[in-house]
Amino acid sequence: MIQNDEKVEYPWDCVLCSQQNAYFLKKCQYCGTVKEQFCQQMKFDYLQNDNQAFSEINIIDFECNRAEDRREILELLICKLKLSESDYNVVFSKQLIIKPYLIPLIQNPEYSSITQEQADQGVPFQQTFQYLSGDIYIFENKEKARIYLEQCQYCNLQCPITKYIELRRVFPNSNGQLTLNAMMKELKIPYQSDCFALAEVVSELLERAYKFELNMLQTLKFPIPEEEARLQGFDNIIILDFEATCVRESDKKYLQEIIEFPAQVYNVQERKVTKEFQKYIKPVENPILSEFCTELTGITQQQVDEGILLEQAVDEFIEFKKGLQKCCILTCGDYDLHLLKKEAARKGIPISRELQYYINIKKVFPKSLRNPKDPKDPCMVEMLKLCGLDLLGRHHSGIDDVKNITRIVHYLINEKNFQFDERMVSYTFKL
Repeated sequence: MIQNDEKVEYPWDCVLCSQQNAYFLKKCQYCGTVKEQFCQQMKFDYLQNDNQAFSEINIIDFECNRAEDRREILELLICKLKLSESDYNVVFSKQLIIKPYLIPLIQNPEYSSITQEQADQGVPFQQTFQYLSGDIYIFENKEKARIYLEQCQYCNLQCPITKYIELRRVFPNSNGQLTLNAMMKELKIPYQSDCFALAEVVSELLERAYKFELNMLQTLKFPIPEEEARLQGFDNIIILDFEATCVRESDKKYLQEIIEFPAQVYNVQERKVTKEFQKYIKPVENPILSEFCTELTGITQQQVDEGILLEQAVDEFIEFKKGLQKCCILTCGDYDLHLLKKEAARKGIPISRELQYYINIKKVFPKSLRNPKDPKDPCMVEMLKLCGLDLLGRHHSGIDDVKNITRIVHYLINEKNFQFDERMVSYTFKL
């Protein structure tokens, strides 16, 4: 919880308990109510308690046209199944080509089965809503559901789907990570290029008496307009990257201590770095640096011996960021602020709330820039390369890493119109 002496900036009032919360919090810190989704959650809880069985299932899949960060549904597949106590029947199946709205030209036409002429003669996206009805909808995964919702938002349409089942998450005996091809292989369904693969998987599961139940439901989080208007993004991004003591051999008992505390402030409106902070920290639990640590970071024993204590560095950093409007720390991974939390807890150093929330750039780095063959989040060097930038300075020098991460932030904001906002925030504390 926020301490009584901590100032609440950009407040919002909880609709359930009326308590005031800070802008960056996605849940009420007092009762746990989600800021944007209270009304939808009430409806969802009611549906969860409804014992009525499903009578009809809509299965939805699609292919997208992609341009930079944007995705637009180009081909939509809908299959409708009528369920009874002992059987099911396919009552409707349709393939629809959608007329482009956001991206007029087909990107990479050599890889698309849809021609430009077919796309130009396609139906408007909202016209496909007439084919949707029934109790429940099935998407392959959460990402597909999110793309469908985004398409509605782009076209300024109310999404006709409010609840759905993510097949990947509920597929029997899986960890929720299976691809559609893996599901087909698991069920021994032969691949055919002209078949509706997602419908084939659902049909096979029903043939095996698999039940889709109410407790599988998820909601599509359609943003409340008033809340969406609040998401103006952060005015200042504080890029931070710690360096810490380390040894060559892996040792779980070894206590890492921060030895370099660097940061830069990137002003989003001015599109430039406006402030810089760097302090070397004197370690007290392992005061002598290992040769490996110096080789890796370039930090010398003399620099840390002449450094300040962590508590003083934290105080100076808080003073450094005073006056920054609507700001958020950004790191390259979850490591940095979790390291600070652990070390501060061991040493009895109080850490204010503003050092306990952050944006992990690895998690929010645009999918359109990532290598589609690599499912892992990219590291700093990979992100630089994907942005067409060279590594400058020394990797694992804290201040040089900060400068390189800042260059990635600058590229995303200037070249990709990327906005860093509160939906991206992670926490080192429990909400």
